[in-house]
Amino acid sequence: MFSSRIVLNQQQIEAINWRNLQRMETELTDLQEEEMEVSPEQLQMMYHLDKLAQEPRYNKDGILYEEPFYEALKQQINTSVPDDIQPVQCAVAVQNALIRAWPTMAGSYRLDEIGELDRFAVSVLKLGEPVWIYCQDVSGLWSYIQNTQVCGWVLSDSLALEPDAWRWQQYCSSRDQVVVADSRRILEYVDFHGIAQKQMLMMGTRLPLYDATRDTFLIGLPIRDQRGNLATLQVMVPRDGSLVPGWMPISAQNIISQAKKMLGEPYGWGGSNFHRDCTSLVSDVYAVFGLLFPRNSRQQMQMFGIENCPVDSTQKYQFISSLMPGAVLYFPGHAMLYLGQTNGELEILHSVYAIGLPDKETLVPHKIRRVVEGHLHQQRVSGETLFDAVKAVWVPDHQKQFLDSGR
Repeated sequence: MFSSRIVLNQQQIEAINWRNLQRMETELTDLQEEEMEVSPEQLQMMYHLDKLAQEPRYNKDGILYEEPFYEALKQQINTSVPDDIQPVQCAVAVQNALIRAWPTMAGSYRLDEIGELDRFAVSVLKLGEPVWIYCQDVSGLWSYIQNTQVCGWVLSDSLALEPDAWRWQQYCSSRDQVVVADSRRILEYVDFHGIAQKQMLMMGTRLPLYDATRDTFLIGLPIRDQRGNLATLQVMVPRDGSLVPGWMPISAQNIISQAKKMLGEPYGWGGSNFHRDCTSLVSDVYAVFGLLFPRNSRQQMQMFGIENCPVDSTQKYQFISSLMPGAVLYFPGHAMLYLGQTNGELEILHSVYAIGLPDKETLVPHKIRRVVEGHLHQQRVSGETLFDAVKAVWVPDHQKQFLDSGR
């Protein structure tokens, strides 16, 4: 049984978020800054065109990408660069969208990962999420955007513009919201034209809340009007626990409850097919409490309140076993949620692509590709145990001491 003790209040959570937004290493962006401009030189640096073809990559059919493929992408991107400094546009996602490293839905795979790990995938942009639009490609089909965590390319029709920056900031900062607590929830509604529609709501999605009764919520669904601008459709939804007003209180019990809702779901590198990888699972779980996590493990390991593990194995075991369930365990390239100790085993929950399994004298990779429970003495594909690999932790109930010390 996990503790229901509340370990952080909302004021403390906001202080943690503020500190993480100030840390350049987390690469988080505060979208509520003053209206921003972007120069051609800044865009060129953000595009990272030099990283486009650093190793052999294949399409989903196993065909090697040749130079003409990359040159066509570079040309498509280069034509999007403005001639001079331009103000960014404010927008809101009107549907879930895949954020891509390049303006294409074509997958990019290593030879042993064809159809599994699309290296062009970056993240998922959730319905209702505010963004900046830096520019569009020459076709207008793709927009280069910045959300709080990352920048990348999304399909333009997944966004609605808000020309009034003040109204957009009010949308971003509104405290009257609901947050999606289910892993996924299908919202059925009727649009302005009387046509039945469906939207998938993912854990951590936030939407405006207009009214609440004992049995229902009246929420605002962002949509595009005929000019492509932001409008809001009011939708009545049952108060069935899949959406909660404000933020859920943070406790070990609630963290683990949220995480276990994802058990068995497919692994999704960079949000592929709208599934979660290891760090987006962590990020979505903590989003329901109002905590903002960076996108990948390298950035998350730079957060405020991160602690290094002892090097000595005995001390390390004692340190990890003393952590509250729901703490996050890290090593470069991976993140896991700690579940506690059972019969001496340190148990975890994570979204994992593969682990190592012994086979006679060797270790063979076993592709799990799921959100699963396990323990830290399982082996990685390299042969190292997860326990030995863990280097750092982020523990909710330790954060007060970091806040008090001003670290």
